[in-house]
Amino acid sequence: MNMQIRHFLLTPEGGIREFSGEQAALIAAGANRLPEFAARRVRYLQLTLGEANDSGEIRVQTAGASIQFDGEGKMAEAVAPAEDEQISRFEHDAVVQWALKSIPTVAPTFH
Repeated sequence: MNMQIRHFLLTPEGGIREFSGEQAALIAAGANRLPEFAARRVRYLQLTLGEANDSGEIRVQTAGASIQFDGEGKMAEAVAPAEDEQISRFEHDAVVQWALKSIPTVAPTFH
């Protein structure tokens, strides 16, 4: 497995939306608008997947932020989440499981 970086927005209503790396870069640069998030603040979770070693183990790293959009839906700022904006364990695990769903699993070995 090559290293993968995945980008997710988590809405206050409980929604999770994934963006490609290209889409995320355009949003961060202010070159792409998300009108559905105009004048709103949402949480962002970046997830990095990669092989830890030759044993086939998968390393998962995450980083979060709080993103404010302006009235047109362009990203205005990204900062560390406030105390009341923390990503819950459930949300974190849901995003991780969503990202892992496309990785083939190996059948168990019985001895």
